[in-house]
Amino acid sequence: MKKIIPILVLIILLTGCTNNNEQIQKKGINPKKEEVIKYQDNNKTPIGLYKLEGNKLIRLNQLNKILSVEENIDSFQIFPSNEDIVTINSFGTDFYNKWQEYNPDNNIKIGFNIKFKTINNEEISYNILNPMQTFEQWEYLMNYLYDDYINQGKGHYSHLEEKDYNENTLFTTFKMQASYACVDITNIKLTVFTYDTEDDFENNEYRGNSKHTINICIDNYKC
Repeated sequence: MKKIIPILVLIILLTGCTNNNEQIQKKGINPKKEEVIKYQDNNKTPIGLYKLEGNKLIRLNQLNKILSVEENIDSFQIFPSNEDIVTINSFGTDFYNKWQEYNPDNNIKIGFNIKFKTINNEEISYNILNPMQTFEQWEYLMNYLYDDYINQGKGHYSHLEEKDYNENTLFTTFKMQASYACVDITNIKLTVFTYDTEDDFENNEYRGNSKHTINICIDNYKC
C-alpha cells in the first residue's frame, strides 16, 4: 500500500500538468518571450575634427607628430559638418548656429574617444563625455575641453572644469598634450562623436554613425 500512494500522487501531478498545458493551448496563450530590440541609430548629425586656418576650417584625417613631454600635440576645432573645408565668420557663433540646425531640442551631446597603442603592444581606449573624464590616462595624455560659444568676447579663457559643465555646455575645441609617459605611445586615434542615449554605447564603445576619426602618427612608428 505504501508503494501505491507515491505512484498515485505522481499520476495526479502529471495529469494536472497535462490538463494545464491543454488549457493554455486551447485558450491560445503562448509562453512569454523576451523581446530583442535591435539597435538603430537615427542620429544624422554630421561632425568633424578640423584645424582653423584664418577663416577656414580644414577637415583632418591624419597628423604626423613627434611627442615631447608637456608639449601640445594639437588643438582641434569641432564642427557639425562633413565638408572638407568650411568658411566661417566667427567660430563660436557659426558653430552654435549650425549646431541648432541639427539639435534644436538640445538633446544631442558631443563626446570623444581616444585609442592608443604602447611599445608593449598594449591597446588603451577610453571615452571623454565630460571634463572630469579628461583626467583618465593623464600619465600618457593630458586633454582639455573648451566651449568657444559661451566664451565669445573674452580675450583669454581657460579650459572647462567640472564646475563649468552643465547640460547647455558645448564642446567646440579639444586640445591634446603629451604627458610624461608619452614616450611609450606608438599610435593615437582621436574620434569625435555625437550621442543622445546610453544605447549608443556597447561595452563602453560608441556604435553610432555620427563620428569622425583622425590618426595621429607618431614619428618612427608605422601608423
